[in-house]
Amino acid sequence: MSYLSTGELAQLRADALATLADETCTILTPTNSANAIGEPVITWGTAGTGVACRLRPSGRAPNATPVGGQENTVAPWTVTLPQGTAVNPGDRLVIDSVTYEVAQTWDEETWKTASRVDVLRIE
Repeated sequence: MSYLSTGELAQLRADALATLADETCTILTPTNSANAIGEPVITWGTAGTGVACRLRPSGRAPNATPVGGQENTVAPWTVTLPQGTAVNPGDRLVIDSVTYEVAQTWDEETWKTASRVDVLRIE
């Protein structure tokens, strides 16, 4: 079995980063608190701005679910970020003024050259 050297992995990560040059995002993280009457409130803090990224359809079929008597369609997307970017399920990414919620991260990979997350568009 052949393994990548540290230099080869670093070059792959640099190559992957170069493919993210056209688009950027803002990473938002939630903080739970309560308002004056004790109701739960989520506030969004900015964890990163101008983060290189690439948005693409995930290739999976959209989910259609009934919400309030109407059918709501949610199309899944995948966002690629620089390797080591800190994102968690429940965080949000803003790309071209559109907000996406992080549904799943893919941290289990070996020889990671980029961080990938599955997101859902927030309407």
